[in-house]
Amino acid sequence: WDVSSVTNMSGMFSSTILFDADLSSWDVSNVTDMSSMFSATTSFHADIESWNVSNVTNMSSMFKGAENFTADIGSWDVSSVTDMSSMFTSA
Repeated sequence: WDVSSVTNMSGMFSSTILFDADLSSWDVSNVTDMSSMFSATTSFHADIESWNVSNVTNMSSMFKGAENFTADIGSWDVSSVTDMSSMFTSA
């Protein structure tokens, strides 16, 4: 999928069962809203480590309730994010 023009991914995969997709090649550099994007997903195993999230301002509830969350997002540039409320609640 070419998602390079997408700016809002809010709730995109919310409540997905057995989420195990290869999203590593997605260009999310224009996205500003990722709120609830993966909320309530089960068995979350997606390769999102290399995403450029530098333009995202809203990550609220992004992984809320995501079971078995294993992604290493420690290198993400979240300096533009203004809302991270409940981002990892019950994850």
